[in-house]
Amino acid sequence: RNYSKKGAGESSVEAPPNVILIMGDDHGWDETGYNGHPFVNTPVLDEMAANGLRFDRFYSAHPTCSPTRGSFMTGRHPNRYGTFLPNWSIRPEEISIAHILGNAGYACAHYGKWHLGPVKKESPTSPGAMGFDEWLSHDNFFEMNPILSRNGETPLKIEGEGSKVIIDEAIRFIQKAQENNQAFLVVVWFGSPHEPYSGLPEDLALYNNLPDSLEQIMVGLTSNETGKQVERSLRPVLQERYAEITAMDRSIGDLRTFLKENQLHDNTLLWYCGDNGIPPSAARTGMTLRAEKASLYEGGVRVPGIIEWPERFIKPAVISISSVTSDILPTLAELTGQPLNDRPLDGISLVPYF
Repeated sequence: RNYSKKGAGESSVEAPPNVILIMGDDHGWDETGYNGHPFVNTPVLDEMAANGLRFDRFYSAHPTCSPTRGSFMTGRHPNRYGTFLPNWSIRPEEISIAHILGNAGYACAHYGKWHLGPVKKESPTSPGAMGFDEWLSHDNFFEMNPILSRNGETPLKIEGEGSKVIIDEAIRFIQKAQENNQAFLVVVWFGSPHEPYSGLPEDLALYNNLPDSLEQIMVGLTSNETGKQVERSLRPVLQERYAEITAMDRSIGDLRTFLKENQLHDNTLLWYCGDNGIPPSAARTGMTLRAEKASLYEGGVRVPGIIEWPERFIKPAVISISSVTSDILPTLAELTGQPLNDRPLDGISLVPYF
């Protein structure tokens, strides 16, 4: 379907959809309420899954972080652009979703974890180099009171819960795009629930009643205090991890509330997914999928996948076909009437399932 760009004083038969792409960090398929997790509270993701398209077999293109993020950006498999492992940069020659939607007149911004190269402005693989007009980002994961770089300048500490900080920034960008009468592409990559874990007291309190049996299980993870590997009891570790998931979920709710209050919700495509399965430090407590992060079995690559777009999806649906992060770019290109570049893609458009 082709959408005409709508400028000031112009009208079009159909306005282009605004696009918000959100990804949790190390958030596996089973760590959601709607998938039956026995402990985790995710009321916002549950509501999105009930109202939109729920992809029950959504996969990350790789069982670790940076390679999946490259597939998200390019529609290609990590082997095509050489991002084989975490901390490997994307190639500067790659064409991203921001390049494509920017050509369609979208205002494009990135917030949160980047992990596809340095975020400094002179980097050839920064968000700016990949087509984003603005960014407030970190090279890797972040926690409470995150230290982030705005448009590649010297990083600064921002007080607050990490997920809320970047959602607040996303809202400000959307407000500015609306003032300029522009459709927007906003990519939000949370630092949660990646270790090391931390949570607000009210979120930690939600998980005070985790089973005592978890106390006897020891797991290795990064220390929030020293940055070194430590061994800790699983019960408090999960309490902190689940608190991060709940805070992330709540911040998505804040964004949806803003969209509704500003009459943007109906024609905004909001897509949530994870970047890989849960890590060993989370010691799977939900439904049993084989293996975990870094494995090509289901537990390493099967992640939550939900698309909400009220104007288009009149009735909710559960999609059982296999789909993958590489499908994001070709899907958005078709929705906005933009041509795909003359290079091999590994993703396919999911529009037929809409």
